[in-house]
Amino acid sequence: MIVFLAITSICAFAESDENNGVRDPTIPLGYSSGYVGSRNASELVLDSVLISPNRKLAIINGEILREGQALAGASGIKVQRILPQTVVLQQGEKTWVLNLSPSVITKH
Repeated sequence: MIVFLAITSICAFAESDENNGVRDPTIPLGYSSGYVGSRNASELVLDSVLISPNRKLAIINGEILREGQALAGASGIKVQRILPQTVVLQQGEKTWVLNLSPSVITKH
């Protein structure tokens, strides 16, 4: 039992380092999306939005992003703005919005 807890703790610590110290608490430890290759806008899915007084994060196709960051393998698509239920993306002069699925939205 102690060995299992130690291994779980080590995995959690390693995952937090991969995302600049931020780990999505809703993703199981050791999860990998398995995505390889480039993406286009029609394949992007807004999984979650996390907003606190200190930071705003968007999880798009399992990738944790802040405002101004570019999506990996997405031909220069950047997160322009993060709002409670939507994320505004930009690629050059083109701008569009990803919305959370109604089944994901929860109010506190």
